[in-house]
Amino acid sequence: MRRLTLTEYATTAGVLLGADELAMLRRAHPTLRIEPSAGMPGRFDITPDQHIGVVQLPSVAIEIQPKTPMSSVIFLVSYAADRVNWSRMETAWQDDATLVDLVAAVLCRCIERATRRGLLAGYRSHEESLTAPRGRIRFPEHLSQRLGQAPPIEIEHDLFTTDIVENRVLLSALACLRRLPLRSSKIKREIGRAARLFGGVELCHYPRHSVPDPVITQLNRHYDPALRLAHLVLRSASVDAGAGMRRADAFLVDMNAVFEMFLRVAMREALGCSLSEFPDRPPRLRLDAAERIPLKPDLCLISNGSMCWVGDAKYKRLSPAGYQNADVYQMLAYLIATGLPSGTLIYAADAGLTSVTHVIEGAGREVRVRTLDLTMPPRGILRDVEALSAEIGEGLCGTNPDGCWACS
Repeated sequence: MRRLTLTEYATTAGVLLGADELAMLRRAHPTLRIEPSAGMPGRFDITPDQHIGVVQLPSVAIEIQPKTPMSSVIFLVSYAADRVNWSRMETAWQDDATLVDLVAAVLCRCIERATRRGLLAGYRSHEESLTAPRGRIRFPEHLSQRLGQAPPIEIEHDLFTTDIVENRVLLSALACLRRLPLRSSKIKREIGRAARLFGGVELCHYPRHSVPDPVITQLNRHYDPALRLAHLVLRSASVDAGAGMRRADAFLVDMNAVFEMFLRVAMREALGCSLSEFPDRPPRLRLDAAERIPLKPDLCLISNGSMCWVGDAKYKRLSPAGYQNADVYQMLAYLIATGLPSGTLIYAADAGLTSVTHVIEGAGREVRVRTLDLTMPPRGILRDVEALSAEIGEGLCGTNPDGCWACS
């Protein structure tokens, strides 16, 4: 089998691909830019976007590496999963493990922590036919299917069981990882050991765009880190059955989503906010009076029921020349919709770029552009996040000291 190594945002020229390989690769990784090489029939120039990971075709294995060190990537993933001990992951990437191996290791650690007190149990509605009443009789079904005769009786009742959606999502993520190519035999054993914890839980295969998202409460909060990472796994993996026995497996992590998850967790901790003050999902926001233009900022702070700061995470490579105008327009729309005087665009940028603040004349708004250098060691990244959070906190205090959440 041929092996091909690509790097995000970098073009690899003259890659030899057959017609079947080209079609399968485009299905497995639709956002990969593939262009014919000039003057080289059968060869292509390939440019990945922000998705990193592996694509396994029958005849070629393609690995897409990040521009930042792999240690930084796994730090972002593990820290976003509720500050899992990222230093324990270091031994894995020193063993030439792929991104799939590293994410699998972090998920196993999260599941180990979540199930330390045993599997989460809850009530689940269950329907069946019985010879005697139990629970609620389903009269419409009983009349339509049994013509009113009894027994059996169509009933519905609640079961207290571990076969609930939270456990199904975690088990599904583990099963998904087992289908992907893993280099580390140790991590394969860890996945098997974690899967055995879910005895009695039904294995469900969720489409990548319709993974259940359980509401986090006090009862299942200890599952939240593992569920966040399981969602990332299920959204990143895909299996293309193809034609006949041909199959393409892909595990592609969207670094936009990882960077956003990391910023949310790290800034929440640096600012000392609760989940309600720095939510995972922003409140409903519309730009127009008819509420037909929805807006979804990545980051926001809530004080007294209203938004007091808004930010957006941008994982993209900025050149020293600057950023894209569309990002500034997007932030300006957030500020107009919320009535806030300023907001922050946070970029994952290479070293050497400087922060800048733009005053939008006529609108009375400021768009602050800040960058994080992800090539630094983890402690350096966290120091920059703390400095950014301190700047945001000071700005809120100076603007409205009486209503500042940080001073209350």
